Amino acid sequence: MNEEQLNIVKRRIKKLLALSKSPNENEASLAMKMANDLIARYELNESEFSGYTRKAIKSTKRFVEWRAVLANAVEQLYATYHYKDVNTGNFIFVGNELDVFMSTEMFSYLTKTVDRMAKNNIRKNAKYRFRQSYRSGVASRLYDRIAELGQECSWRSLEQLEQQKNDISLWVHNQTKLVSNESKKTKANMKAWVRGKIDADGISINRQMTGSGIRRIGGY
Repeated sequence: MNEEQLNIVKRRIKKLLALSKSPNENEASLAMKMANDLIARYELNESEFSGYTRKAIKSTKRFVEWRAVLANAVEQLYATYHYKDVNTGNFIFVGNELDVFMSTEMFSYLTKTVDRMAKNNIRKNAKYRFRQSYRSGVASRLYDRIAELGQECSWRSLEQLEQQKNDISLWVHNQTKLVSNESKKTKANMKAWVRGKIDADGISINRQMTGSGIRRIGGY
């Protein structure tokens, strides 16, 4: 079989898998059987037809704790799984196409907002630890706020959300060799961290601008 013929078979399988989600039980069952038969006949890898997609969000190779906190936060709303690419430093989100889109959009929005707030609210001569502590405080409060919202922002029940996340986590671990991060955590400046938590209440999780332009943090 040449590549063009193989692609035709793959498209056929994907269509059958889409039909397998039909509310008509007989149609769904028949479509799933036909898809599995094709996968077995042509000795294809089932992972190619999982329906999951991946999207990378640019980040730094250095482990930054507050960014990881935000990545974990958005997963509470959408059934995705993320990991950090050790070669590029990028965050990779995995899940159904819509979930990945929503997760990456929210993650990008929140990280940019945190950076903007740190730039606007902290003096330019503030030390690196002070700036990062402020960002960590903002991220920590955002994590809590997203957890408090819970099902109000998710189209799944809690049970469905957890099951989907577990399924994706298992799939990712079967497909990708993940490396645990042993990065040493930097001790936070508590004044900056607490101020960040307070300021985080001004962030709209509905993707609106914070409207905060008051430079009120002094770096020490």
